[in-house]
Amino acid sequence: GAQAVLMMQPQARLLSSLEPEHELQQLRRAEPCTAGQQWQWDGVNFEVLHPQAADYAGVRKTNALSCTLRISNGTQTALLAGDIEQVQEARLVASGVPLTADVLLVPHHGSKTSSSAAFLEAVQPRLALVQAGYRNRFGHPASPVLVRYAERHITVVDTPRCGAARWQSWQPQGVSCEREVQRRYWHHQIKMPTAG
Repeated sequence: GAQAVLMMQPQARLLSSLEPEHELQQLRRAEPCTAGQQWQWDGVNFEVLHPQAADYAGVRKTNALSCTLRISNGTQTALLAGDIEQVQEARLVASGVPLTADVLLVPHHGSKTSSSAAFLEAVQPRLALVQAGYRNRFGHPASPVLVRYAERHITVVDTPRCGAARWQSWQPQGVSCEREVQRRYWHHQIKMPTAG
């Protein structure tokens, strides 16, 4: 995971909301991700939308401090929402920052405390990616959340069914699912939970 990436990229800066005692901080000191940080790499724009600098002083719940990143190549945009919940989603919507994105990494794995109607209306994604474990104990993604995506005709792709998902900005209509590309005889079909 993150440790391997850090070891392969010794020159890279680490922006994070990790607490100071987190084990990854031993590998490389992280700078706090803060709304307004921006950079460009290879013609792609990156902008941190959340959290605000003041949030680090008062917030104790680490999900509420998740770095939210908007990535755009000028044609296609992705919004990586981390583990934010509806309170943080509402703050983002109220802030007026551009949230529209073609692809949304579903906030908080699709928990029932995420993906508010107002947030989805502001983002207007065509595609939503859910990172969740197969038959996870939390029931992510939650059925009411899936209903909100379905009501807006947003295509949902989840990791239990898809495996590693690959979306490419130059082929924005589709997602390549590793479970389909590298199908094995022991793979069984996993059905997406139905909304409702």
